[in-house]
Amino acid sequence: MHSIAPPLTALPLATRGVGEVALAQSFPDAVVAVFWALTHLGNPYLLLSLVALAYLLGERVGLPRRSAAFALALGLCAIGITIGLKHFFALPRPPISYRGGYGFPSGHALGSTAFWGGVAVLATRGRWRRRLGIAGAVVAVVALSRVAIGVHYLADVAAGVGVGVAFLALVFALGPGFEPSSPTGALATPDDRHVTAVFGIALLLGLVGLTVAPGESELLLAVGTALGGTLSWYRFGPRAAAAALDPSPRSLAVGIGGLAAALAVMSGAAELSANARVVVAAGAVGAVALLALPLLVGDVDA
Repeated sequence: MHSIAPPLTALPLATRGVGEVALAQSFPDAVVAVFWALTHLGNPYLLLSLVALAYLLGERVGLPRRSAAFALALGLCAIGITIGLKHFFALPRPPISYRGGYGFPSGHALGSTAFWGGVAVLATRGRWRRRLGIAGAVVAVVALSRVAIGVHYLADVAAGVGVGVAFLALVFALGPGFEPSSPTGALATPDDRHVTAVFGIALLLGLVGLTVAPGESELLLAVGTALGGTLSWYRFGPRAAAAALDPSPRSLAVGIGGLAAALAVMSGAAELSANARVVVAAGAVGAVALLALPLLVGDVDA
């Protein structure tokens, strides 16, 4: 007689707490409110908005436009990895969680590691050791906040950070590489091929994720955005990266207005539409619009 292996949720890992749930329940409301605010430093829509703004402004914020596009692609990869792993392990959240769905690994922890860690490596201002230290502190705060508000176990956030670090190390090692010779400036400088490739990897990860989570709106949006990013960067990425942005009120208003409109369409489709094709299309159109903004603003100024 053959024995039947128990599902993953029946294994000890499903009840993987080490006392953090009881600790989270003991926090005063004021402390929980602080962690509620801090946890948004890992919110995917906030991170998308920040990297889109950095892409528009370019070197003015210490992140070259090509590097900002690379950071956007890293964030899209993180979404595909997170949702794929969540559905593969299918492990529940803590019993006190207000959120449903699976909990391992933490998407906020993985995504914030990929985003903040990637930006620290790619940014050009200041000492890279200091940037990495600040990024590490932000990631730690986001990870701890997820435990403190009761939506993840400690193992979830530890796994999310670990996977995020491993992913970054692999992408940079196989792509632009690291240049630690100088204590200041960027640790890595991707070229146009690297940007296109990482958008393509994000698309592949998203498509793989859809095989186990076909109805995930966030993943559908990421697939559309990665598709739009791949095609856009191949078609006009180098010109967009080199486009000059006049810091006049008019150009900034057009640029930021266009950015806000694109983000609103993308997030609105993901949150409100039940049609998968609409969400994917919104992501693709939004990505094209975001990446073309420097060229469009330049045309307005001309």
